[in-house]
Amino acid sequence: MTILYPELLLLIFDDAPAQTLTSLSLCSHQIRILVFPLLYRHVVFKNNKELSQFSSRVISEANGGTLIDELRIADHVHHLEFGGGSDVEYDEDELELLASVLQHMEALRGLTWSAVLPKTSIFSAIQTTCKGIQNISLHLWDDFYGHDDDYTPTLFGFKGITRLEISADAMFLDSGKLSSSMVEMIRASPNLVTLDLSLNTYGYPHPKWDIDTLFQSIDIAPTTLRLRKAADLDLHAFSDSTKPTPFRSFLLSHHEKITSLALPAPQEDFAHGPPSLNLPPDTLPVLREFDGTIYWCSQLSKLQVAAKLESLTVLSERGLFEDDKRDMFLEALGAFSALKALNIFDGQTYLSAEELKAIVENAPHLECLTCAFERDETAAAIGSQLSCLNLRALTANMFRYIGYTSTSNRPEVSEEFVRTLAKHCPALVTVEDLDQRDDDVRWVATILRQESGIDLEVSRTRI
Repeated sequence: MTILYPELLLLIFDDAPAQTLTSLSLCSHQIRILVFPLLYRHVVFKNNKELSQFSSRVISEANGGTLIDELRIADHVHHLEFGGGSDVEYDEDELELLASVLQHMEALRGLTWSAVLPKTSIFSAIQTTCKGIQNISLHLWDDFYGHDDDYTPTLFGFKGITRLEISADAMFLDSGKLSSSMVEMIRASPNLVTLDLSLNTYGYPHPKWDIDTLFQSIDIAPTTLRLRKAADLDLHAFSDSTKPTPFRSFLLSHHEKITSLALPAPQEDFAHGPPSLNLPPDTLPVLREFDGTIYWCSQLSKLQVAAKLESLTVLSERGLFEDDKRDMFLEALGAFSALKALNIFDGQTYLSAEELKAIVENAPHLECLTCAFERDETAAAIGSQLSCLNLRALTANMFRYIGYTSTSNRPEVSEEFVRTLAKHCPALVTVEDLDQRDDDVRWVATILRQESGIDLEVSRTRI
């Protein structure tokens, strides 16, 4: 391996997981020097102990502690991620210790927070010390009161960022408006290329936040725009080309740059939407990824870009094949002739073999599929339809086929399903399960590896 140029080795190592990089660093002195910056560019904390160990190591190195090959962790940290979810609350003393070493992390460009929000000023410290922050990802697990002026200015005090993702489990709205501090952070970042707001909100009298109100006050030109969950858009007002709404004006002004777009489900039923959104046929020319309801998919299928769309996630407030939505969906699907990835998992739609056949016929070039099958469908019926595709990745509720016998704890029907996949889908590389039955996953993963070389992964989505 050492006879390769270092540049080639870095390209090879660039996408390797942390465990692999750790093993590689033990191979040789030269490989360690190459791998070390990659190993620490994205540091993830899952608890207070890991945070404490990291801060102590940085302090030791800064004070002349023992170094190997003059390599310092702080020199190579590009992103800090505080994980753990709603079960982890980082200690104030540990966060203050981290704040004291931020000055040594001159390469820091990104921050992800996915834990209980702290009461300390760690966000203010990062904003003051780390001027190069470009990427912010915040998951607000708590019941978040977005208009608490004593707190939100520090949480939403970043400026000049290029990538912003905010998700919330329960955010309070005052009169249907987003936090003024959040809006100001977006306004203070005119070079945003990614804006992703996935907010579950509540409040009186308006439980949703209005998209037009937001875009009336900001001026950005993102390539990725994802407005999901409790965002609200008046479709009838949006469709009026004679009196453009703020969001329509924004979309038509910047549509030529957007490659990924996600739009929320409207408050009204899909059947009551305007027959046409009256968008010019050449709208969104470089769009390649879209998330939206069947109504949005139908409107998108009328545009020239439909033939270039590669990835589609369908949002449905009810089962996909209920009422007259089936024809609208399949007609739209047929227009997306270049579609390679389709996600129709909504927790309510369970496909029969016949419905799967209709999807396969309308999207023959699919390589990645996420869906849920009806529980009484046989593996043979599902497999025979999937065999018509050059499928490389499947995410499904395959372990809902599990059937235990009195003499065996092994999931017999899952085994049939796996063997059918291996038989009918020779290109299949990855299978993910929508459930989390880890014991069964490990057992079936062994079959897949032994018989067909398929990697089995576990998704954290539950039906």
